[in-house]
Amino acid sequence: MRKNWKKIISLILTVVCMLIVTVAPVFAEAESTPEYLPVEETVFDQMLSSSVSLVQSLTTAYTDEELESIANAGILFNSRAVNAWLDNREELGALVEIGESSYERDGDFVTCTIHAQFEKNPGIVRVFWNINTSQATDMTITVETAKSVLFKEAGMNTIVGVGIVFCVLVFLIFVISLFKYIGAGEAKKTKAAEKEKAPVKSAPAPATIQAAPQTDDLELQAVIAAAIAMYEEEMSTASQDAYTARSVRRRSNWKRA
Repeated sequence: MRKNWKKIISLILTVVCMLIVTVAPVFAEAESTPEYLPVEETVFDQMLSSSVSLVQSLTTAYTDEELESIANAGILFNSRAVNAWLDNREELGALVEIGESSYERDGDFVTCTIHAQFEKNPGIVRVFWNINTSQATDMTITVETAKSVLFKEAGMNTIVGVGIVFCVLVFLIFVISLFKYIGAGEAKKTKAAEKEKAPVKSAPAPATIQAAPQTDDLELQAVIAAAIAMYEEEMSTASQDAYTARSVRRRSNWKRA
């Protein structure tokens, strides 16, 4: 039993020793090694001045043929720098002056930023350097819009906006003015529809003379006939009473005497 414990303890100690041997150098290197190797400020100043000289010579000292030959020479940085300038030359124009310049370090790389004023627009040139090789690796140019161009664009945008608003208002006024015609047409249509829907007043039917029953006519005729007969009878009797024919005899007065 004791022998087994001794073996186990010896195995643990061996593993611990191996870990100490492998991990200790790593901690020692991490503590002694800085984030990046220190570089003198003069090196950064030289990179910045070289970048400024590169921008001046690239934009002013070479013709188009020379720039094409430099781009086709097979050096990667030269071809990138020439292409960056040729791509933005029309928007920038000729170089007027070099403005503020600064550099920024990020690990083993340095970015030199150069503000330059050109004839048409200002631009920002960035040149990237590798500290380990002390060589430039890339170059980019960013075109900034000039203030005068910005003011012109703002003025044009304002004029266009006001013109669009004015045209829209005129169009709305024209549309609103047509509403009265639209309403009049609809009113006429509704009146016509109401006239069509309204029932047509038919002419009063002629009064139909109801024929009295035939029995009534006979009774009426009988009554009229009776009345006529009575009237004639009365007239005949009246005429007889009024005009009675009597015989008149003349007597002689001499016989009385």
